[in-house]
Amino acid sequence: MAPPRRAEEWLETALDVLTYRVAYQVTDPVLALGSAPDASRYPRRAARFKELKRGLRNWG
Repeated sequence: MAPPRRAEEWLETALDVLTYRVAYQVTDPVLALGSAPDASRYPRRAARFKELKRGLRNWG
């Protein structure tokens, strides 16, 4: 459930995570972003992973 005062920020983060999961076919039922990607092989994905992970820390 979204925190009442920051509901819009929470929703934006949740949508970003869902988009990432769909785009990269993440199916891990426990880790929202799945395993960390190999930065040398997938630099853009790794950068997005780090960015989203920071965003998730705000809610955890």
